[in-house]
Amino acid sequence: MVRWYRSLFLRIFLWFWLIVSLAMGAAVGTLLWLEDDYYRQASIQETSLLRQIIDTQRPVLADDRRLWRRLRPGWNLVIAPIDNISQLPHDIEQFADEAAERSQILWGQDDGWQMIGPVRRGNYLYVAVARDGWQGVFEDEDRWIIPVVMLLVVTLLCSLLAWSLTRPVQQLQRAVRRLASGDFDMSALNKSYRRHDEIGALTEEVIDMAASLQRLLHSHQQLVRDVSHELRSPLTRLQIALAIARKKDVGSVLAGEHDRIERAVGQVDNLIGQMLDLARLQQQDEAELLWEEDEVQGRITEWLDDADIECQSHGLTIRRDWDAKPVDANWNWLLVERAFDNILRNAIRFSPEGGELLVGCHVNDDFVDISVQDQGPGVPEEELNRIFDAFTQVDSARDHAAGGYGIGLALVKRITELHAGSVLAQNSAPGLKVTLRLPVITPKSTKSSGKP
Repeated sequence: MVRWYRSLFLRIFLWFWLIVSLAMGAAVGTLLWLEDDYYRQASIQETSLLRQIIDTQRPVLADDRRLWRRLRPGWNLVIAPIDNISQLPHDIEQFADEAAERSQILWGQDDGWQMIGPVRRGNYLYVAVARDGWQGVFEDEDRWIIPVVMLLVVTLLCSLLAWSLTRPVQQLQRAVRRLASGDFDMSALNKSYRRHDEIGALTEEVIDMAASLQRLLHSHQQLVRDVSHELRSPLTRLQIALAIARKKDVGSVLAGEHDRIERAVGQVDNLIGQMLDLARLQQQDEAELLWEEDEVQGRITEWLDDADIECQSHGLTIRRDWDAKPVDANWNWLLVERAFDNILRNAIRFSPEGGELLVGCHVNDDFVDISVQDQGPGVPEEELNRIFDAFTQVDSARDHAAGGYGIGLALVKRITELHAGSVLAQNSAPGLKVTLRLPVITPKSTKSSGKP
């Protein structure tokens, strides 16, 4: 349970409140600062500067309130008749009134203007005025930097907030994606696990879920192995009993019934064999495989020759589409043959009489794509990713009628994973195209063979 003072809601609220308050406070403070009027008695150096300006510069007569437009950069000498002080702009007039009240020569600033004076000579009042009261970035022409800096600060703080929230969520997303593909390693979530807010609690639940799923999967695999082994013994006894029954049936009166029993026993034996093979491959590591380098096209030709009789019995023709240049690959050829044989037998099983099978072999970068395409009914699009899961059947009646139990393609997927490859199924209208994508040299085979 997340405590209220560690909640993500409170963190987001306080963060945005702090950012908005900081921005508003800086804006108000800057505005008040820039508008603040400040007067003090002029120093000796400032008084000397005023007299120097009076002696060297041509004065600007303040005869109307458009004086500001006629001032030059730097110091300007502004004069106004004693009897017509009202001609001065309000800021300078206020400055002159303050100096008269104090009976001093003042230095002051007002709305960013710097002023020294006033000094009376004859019937005129002299005031030195400059627009360089704010130094550095706070000069008049550079005041735009202030809101830009504030905008950058607010953007940086908001970016930090967004990053602190989205980064653990993205890590969770990647972890869940790996979990969906069968990878139960949640070590990447350790940093998010140490958080004490809602994200940390969610991360803890995801880690617990992954551990529970892993335990359930291991229990399921162990159950499948145990059941398969337990079924082998009575199945062997049944085969022996069937052989004895055939010998006792001298006149072959029950030959038809014996044949049906034998086919059923063979199907069960094949199912148990596939289940044991899948369980063994799921426990097997890439380092335990035996790697061998050979020509891919030559191997595929041998496999197609082995399936020629079955193709002829279905009236199927095989068309080959592969690169002319031979390519060598370092694979476990027994497993790759098993995977290819599974997708080829499926294609033969679901192809119509007199149809055509298209077998492809192409090299793309460092991968070899081996594909088998039939002219059968295909698979619904929403089921394409599920057909490689164990015991998954798109159409139970069709699969059982064809002798399938949803294990063959799961074997194909596991074999490709052991080779650091992938398998893809896609409808080709008509038919289904299954592609094995395997690296020419797998990382594990490179290490075991000592190749650079």
